[in-house]
Amino acid sequence: MTGNPHLSTELVHAGNPDARVAAVLVHGRDQDPEFMLEAARRLALDDDVAYVLPRASGRSWYPGRFYDSIEDNEPCLGWSLEAIEVAVAAARGDRRTLPAIALVGFSQGACIVAEHLARRPEPYGAAAILTGALFGTPDADRVPAGSLGDLPMFFGIAEADDWIPVDAVRDTVAAFQRAGARCELHVYDDQEHGINEDEIVAVRSLLTDLLERSA
Repeated sequence: MTGNPHLSTELVHAGNPDARVAAVLVHGRDQDPEFMLEAARRLALDDDVAYVLPRASGRSWYPGRFYDSIEDNEPCLGWSLEAIEVAVAAARGDRRTLPAIALVGFSQGACIVAEHLARRPEPYGAAAILTGALFGTPDADRVPAGSLGDLPMFFGIAEADDWIPVDAVRDTVAAFQRAGARCELHVYDDQEHGINEDEIVAVRSLLTDLLERSA
């Protein structure tokens, strides 16, 4: 881990540390964990979920755009994925398995979460990709490295988002569906670059279902 700037600060923890379900919340560019903490407050599940939030060095997980060649975003992309692995390990602790953990990312953070799932398709409990897509140039045919089983995934994107083209999100959904994930996509007609209330409701539903399955 030496030399990874995203590991130079402590993880942020919120919610109930003793909860049987945990969620890793990953912020976007020019943001910090406080942005995702506000989303967690809107979820209103603090008594039932342990939240773990990594922090990007310099408020950015990688320098370019997600549709640049993967090599152009290295080594920052690799560092970012390592930071997610560290956050997942913290979320597991000594009491939780991967099926009790949800991954939730917004914008840059959503791209990082999607990439982590594609490269390491492990049995997580749920995932939400809020305004994000898999890395790679538009002509790249991205395929997850293995089966995602029946992983429930929610994708939210505005039709005219300034940062993430909706077609890239649709391609990402198709890639995860081919890997066995159970995907739900909501495309919004009018949305600022943020997390809207419908997305909060969808993430709350994912976590509530995960709580029921983990009982």
